[in-house]
Amino acid sequence: MTDLTSILVIRSLVWKIGRRLYMWAKRDLSNNPKTNGEYWLIEKLLSTSSSSAVILIDIGANKGDWSAQALKILDLLGKRGEIYAFEPAQSTYEFLIKKFQNNTNVMIKKTALSNYSGEAEFFVVGALAGTNSLLKNSLEGKVFDVEKVQTLRFDDFLASAGLTSVAFVKSDTEGYDMSVLMGAQQSLREGRVEVWQFEYNYRWIANHHNLKDVFNLIEEMPYCLGKLYGNGIEIYEKWHPELDRFFEGNYVLIREGSEIKKFGIFVQFDVGNVLVPNEKIVE
Repeated sequence: MTDLTSILVIRSLVWKIGRRLYMWAKRDLSNNPKTNGEYWLIEKLLSTSSSSAVILIDIGANKGDWSAQALKILDLLGKRGEIYAFEPAQSTYEFLIKKFQNNTNVMIKKTALSNYSGEAEFFVVGALAGTNSLLKNSLEGKVFDVEKVQTLRFDDFLASAGLTSVAFVKSDTEGYDMSVLMGAQQSLREGRVEVWQFEYNYRWIANHHNLKDVFNLIEEMPYCLGKLYGNGIEIYEKWHPELDRFFEGNYVLIREGSEIKKFGIFVQFDVGNVLVPNEKIVE
């Protein structure tokens, strides 16, 4: 083994350990909804909601696990709710129809939410695949089929459905989430959604967006942006380059006045680019 190879082996080991520590510090851990805060957030939002009948929207429903968990929590809390689940892939849509056929509170929509209403190509890796996407260049050389699907802006959907207020939106669209948010600008400007959770990862690069775009989008809107973790939310006053590392994670838009804020901690980055409590913000 040459000296250069030995150095590379050592560097690789240090890199692996360092990356693990860095991800732990940033709370970029396993993307499991039971432990990463997704199901925790549903329970907290529904338990603090004063509405007798809540509206939830599942964008990129896939197997329907999120919707099923929301139904379970609604039942445990003795509350009523309606869920609109969007899934454009034909095979997955059919799976969801069968899965929720006995529950009239779940409406399955074979539509892809986007920043425009019309038609698009949807790239399908396989039945129930979690990587099906509107972004062809996010599939990393995978074999896929192409389906023509209808697209709809979130704002247009609310108008057509006659919905004026939504408790919770979950968006998981394999890198396309910023486009979905762009199609919801009027709804967000008017504060029609209490909490909007979206997935963020390296696939955002394929859509030419990053978290800074979200901060720019909600400027002058009644929302703050935070990062979801196991049992809480880190809330940021403003964007910082350290946030755009494209590690897998879930972020949350929280409307002003929402009770969910009390489960969060306000943070900022110091001069050394280290995350610290933001003592300037008093809620």
